Amino acid sequence: MFPGMFMRKPDKAEALKQLKSHVLMFGVWVAVVRVTPYVLHYFSDHNEELKLEL
Repeated sequence: MFPGMFMRKPDKAEALKQLKSHVLMFGVWVAVVRVTPYVLHYFSDHNEELKLEL
């Protein structure tokens, strides 16, 4: 049989602690991914002005 099949389940407090830490890490990861384009745009030298000459 599979050795991990009959392992004892972790208690609820430990599971909630681990869930909170994983949710926090996921939130930080999402924030980093969302903020990165703005930070890169701020530090880039490229000036994106649109000039229309008629």
